[in-house]
Amino acid sequence: MSIASQFMISGKELEPKEFLNVSDFLKKDIKWYSGINQEMRYTLASLLINQFPDPIQAFSDLKECYNALTKKGFHKGPYTYLAAYTLLSHPKEGMDRSDQAGLAMELYKAMKSKHFFLTSNDDYPLAVLLTNINCSIEHQMENIEFFYHYLGDRVFRKGNDLQFLSHILTYGENNNRERLAENCVNLYEQFRKHHLKIKGIHFSTIGVLALLDEPEKYISEIISIDSILNEKKLFRWYKEMSLLFSIQILVKDKIQDKDLLSIGTATNIQAIILAQQTAAIAAISAASVAASYSTSN
Repeated sequence: MSIASQFMISGKELEPKEFLNVSDFLKKDIKWYSGINQEMRYTLASLLINQFPDPIQAFSDLKECYNALTKKGFHKGPYTYLAAYTLLSHPKEGMDRSDQAGLAMELYKAMKSKHFFLTSNDDYPLAVLLTNINCSIEHQMENIEFFYHYLGDRVFRKGNDLQFLSHILTYGENNNRERLAENCVNLYEQFRKHHLKIKGIHFSTIGVLALLDEPEKYISEIISIDSILNEKKLFRWYKEMSLLFSIQILVKDKIQDKDLLSIGTATNIQAIILAQQTAAIAAISAASVAASYSTSN
C-alpha cells in the first residue's frame, strides 16, 4: 500500500526491473539485525527511486546520514533509516550533516520533555525535518504547544496524531498560527458535515490542506477524488487511507500553480507531504511486523 501510494502521488511510473534491482541492492547491504523487514526495504527502495535520479548512489548517501544520526544518539532501527532519508532529502542550508543530526537530537529531546509518553522513535523523521526552521528550539516548542492545546481543546482528540499535526503546522506556520489553527478546526467540521469519518491518521493531512489559502473551497473536489479512490480494489483493505491520499493528490496538484502559492510555501508543503508519507510508511511497517510476530506465536 505504501509503495503504491508513493508512485500514485508522485506520478512516476513504476518500473518493476528498476524497483527489484534497487530492492535487491538494499537487501545485500542492510544487515539482517537492523530491524528492516521486507516491506520497509521495499519502501526505502520506492522512496529513493521517486526522489533521486540515481537511487543506488542515494542509498550510499543515506547510510552516511544514518551513521551521522546514530552518532548523535538516535537508536539504530527502521525509524532512524526514515530519519536518514529525511536528512538526505532535506539538508539544512549552511549546516553539515553531523551538525544537523545534532540539532535534530536537541529537538527530539525538547519534544520528549514536553510530551514524554507521546514522543518516541517514530518522531525521528519529524525532528529532522524541523531542523530546517530558522528559529530557536524554544520558539518551535512554543508553537507546537499552542497548536496541540488549541486544537485539543476543540474538535481534535489529544494524543500522538495531534502531536504530529502540531509538528506539521509548526513547520508551515510562517507567523500565522491562529489562522492555521482555525483552518484545521473548520476543515474538520466541514468533513464531518459531509459524513466523512475523521480518524487520527487524517489529522496531519488536514494540516497540509490548512496551509492553502481558503482551503474549504477544495472540499468538494477532495470528496470527488475520495469517491474515485474508494472504487479501486487497492483501497478495499485500507479505506481510511483514501481520504488521506485524496487530500495529498489535490494539494500536490495545487502547489504546482505558482499563482496560488509562493515557492517557499510550496516547498514547505512538499516537505510535509514527504514527512506524512514516511510516517504512514512507518505505521504500516510496524503493523506488518506486529502481525507477523502475532502469527508466529
